[in-house]
Amino acid sequence: MAACQLILDEEDVYEDPFKDKRHGLGPTEVPTMTYTEPGLPITTIEIPAAAPQKIYESLLQQLFTAQGVIVLRCLGQTIWDKDLYMAMNVMFAELLEAADSRPTFIVNIAKGEIRSHMMAFVAMSDVCLADPESSFGFPEVRVGGLPAPLTVALRKRISDDNVRKMITDGKPIGAREAQRIGLVDFVGDVETELSRIIFKNCKPKVTNVMYRPDCEKAWKAQRGQ
Repeated sequence: MAACQLILDEEDVYEDPFKDKRHGLGPTEVPTMTYTEPGLPITTIEIPAAAPQKIYESLLQQLFTAQGVIVLRCLGQTIWDKDLYMAMNVMFAELLEAADSRPTFIVNIAKGEIRSHMMAFVAMSDVCLADPESSFGFPEVRVGGLPAPLTVALRKRISDDNVRKMITDGKPIGAREAQRIGLVDFVGDVETELSRIIFKNCKPKVTNVMYRPDCEKAWKAQRGQ
């Protein structure tokens, strides 16, 4: 992996940090200290849509404890149940609050038909990757359901006019339209794009630290050769 270079000026330090590291070095060599910063940890959570409430309570705890990158994968479809729907509105309000309060980087993978409360994971994500065949919508509004917590959370991604349209007519929108209005960030090969995001954020960062007086001395020696 390519290392970053950091050159310290004399005013950056109280004393010479390399005073014990120059022994045996040639005139064009520069003493270096190397620091390796670990990459972000990654957690992948698979979320069954038609799951009992205790599964979502477990998910809530995971959101409160996970660090770094969180990859969310929604599985399956929900079944309309008015009483359960109202209870899950409260649960999803807590999930959205937990995601918003933590310094994590959430990636949502959207495949297939993303409906009803599963839209919450699109809303809470920092990056949403969508398969070209995926679609998004709130069909429950046609039978009296109102995804109240999501109407607020979706404002993080799309305009009030688009939120209003989605929760008024209940019609699904395709992946390209979702990308156009800002609901998703990427449409295409989601696994390849996820790999790129993981590589960028989760690989260790190596930094080589040098001291400017040593660098200037080596540069002069190189010019004199």
